[in-house]
Amino acid sequence: MKRREKKVSPGQMSLPWNRWEANNFEIRKVAKQFVLANCYDPKIVEQLFWD
Repeated sequence: MKRREKKVSPGQMSLPWNRWEANNFEIRKVAKQFVLANCYDPKIVEQLFWD
């Protein structure tokens, strides 16, 4: 069976949080704490963050 490709309507709007970049230090700090608290291996995930 062939799978159909997902069609995107030409007038579809993108979501506002797709374009937003958080440059605030406090936001990144809280996000890092949240991700590290909820991940399986914090040592590996911590390498993905740049401070």
